[in-house]
Amino acid sequence: MRFILFFSALYIGFLSNALALESSDSLRLKILKSYNKNILVLSRGLEDGIIVKDHIKITSEDGFIARGICLKATLLTSHWKIYRVVRPQLVSKDSIYTAYSINQSEIPSDIAALRPVDFTPYLKDYSDEDVLKGLEMQQERIAKYDLPTSVKETKNFQYNSKSGVQKLIDNTFQDRKIRRDLSKNYLNIFASPYSVQTRFDQKEVHYGAKLYNKGEKYRYELNALEAQRRIIDPVTQEGYNSKTTHYDFSFQINRATQNLSIITYLSYDRQKIGEVYYPHDRYQVGIFGLKLHLWEEDPKNNFADLSYIPVFDSLEYSNPNSQDGTGLTELVGVRHRLSLNFYNDMSDKLHNKTSIIYSPFMDIASLELENDFVNFNFSTMFSYNLGSKFFADYGVDYEQDQFRGDTYNIPPTNLTQTVRFRYEFML
Repeated sequence: MRFILFFSALYIGFLSNALALESSDSLRLKILKSYNKNILVLSRGLEDGIIVKDHIKITSEDGFIARGICLKATLLTSHWKIYRVVRPQLVSKDSIYTAYSINQSEIPSDIAALRPVDFTPYLKDYSDEDVLKGLEMQQERIAKYDLPTSVKETKNFQYNSKSGVQKLIDNTFQDRKIRRDLSKNYLNIFASPYSVQTRFDQKEVHYGAKLYNKGEKYRYELNALEAQRRIIDPVTQEGYNSKTTHYDFSFQINRATQNLSIITYLSYDRQKIGEVYYPHDRYQVGIFGLKLHLWEEDPKNNFADLSYIPVFDSLEYSNPNSQDGTGLTELVGVRHRLSLNFYNDMSDKLHNKTSIIYSPFMDIASLELENDFVNFNFSTMFSYNLGSKFFADYGVDYEQDQFRGDTYNIPPTNLTQTVRFRYEFML
C-alpha cells in the first residue's frame, strides 16, 4: 500500500504544473485537523490537483470564511496556512466547505514569504494512512450504529408521511437558511438633481437609500426617501415649500410552493405642502399576501410576478372643510393591493423595472369598496450601468388619487419624470 501511495505521489508531482488548481476550480472538502498558527489539514490533495503554493478562498453556506496557501500536499490531504479569517466561529470539523482557487489574487507579503519554504519535514504527524484508517473506522461505526433499523426511521419516510401543511412549514422556516440569506446584504444610495411634475409645475430634488438582500429563500427590502419641492400656484403665483418622507419595508418567503411566495408589506408616508398635510401620517400594514411568479430567469433583473395583499390603511390628513381649514381628519380601512411587476435586462448595461399598483379602498364597517378612493400607480425606470457599482436612472411615475383631487380641488393625476444617480455595493 505504501509503495502505491509513494509512486502515485511521485507521478503526480511530475505533473504538478498540469494539475494545479485553475482560477475557476472549486472543491468540496472537510477540515481533518488543526494546528497552532492557523494551519489546517484539508481532505483534498494531489489527486484533486492541489499542489504546494496554491492559493484558495474557503466558503460555507453562511458565506466567506478565510483564505489560505498550501504548505504541503500528499495524495489525499493537504496542509494550509490560513490567513484573513473572517468568521472563525464557523470553522468546524463537522462542516462541509467549498474551496475556490484564487491563484491570480495578490497574497500579503508576510504570507507570500512562506511560499519558498519547504514545510514537509515539519508536518509529518498527519498522513494519508490516517485518512484511510479514519474511513475504515467510520464505515464500521455506520454499519453498527447509524443504519436505521426500520424504514420508518429514515428521514425520507418521516418527511413524506407529514401532511401538506407540515411540509410547507418545514420548507419555509429553516434557521440555517435564514442566517445564510440574511447575511448577503446590499445597499444602494441615490440622489436626484432634477425632477419635474405636471401638478403645479413642481421642481423637485430627492434622495434616499435602499437596503436589501439576494437570499434564495428569504428576501427583504427597506426603502427610505426624502423629497423637497418648490411649488408655484399657477393662479396666485404664490410659492410653497413641500417636504415628503416615505419608508417602506417588504419581506418575502420565496417559493413557499413551486410558483407562490408569501409576502409582508409595511409603509409610512408624510407630506407637507405649505401648512397642509396630505398625509400627516399614513400607515399601511399588510401582514400576509401571496405573490405568483409568472416568469423568472433570475430573481433580480429578469422576472415578472403578480401579487395580492390586503393592507390596513390609516390615513390622517388636513381637512379643508374644518373650521380653520387645516384640522386633521383620520380615515381607516382596508386596501386590496394588487401589484404587477416586470423587470428585464434590455442589454448588458441597460435595465428596465416596471410596476403597476392598483389599490381600491374598502370601508371596514360596511365592507363596501369606495370607487372615489382608489389609488393607482404606474412607474417605469430605465437604469444604465456607468460602472461596476454606479448607475444613472431615468424614471417616469404616474399616479391617480381621486380622493385627494376632490378634497383639495386639484388634478387627481400627477406625472413625475426623474433623473437620478445611484451607487450600489455589497455590505
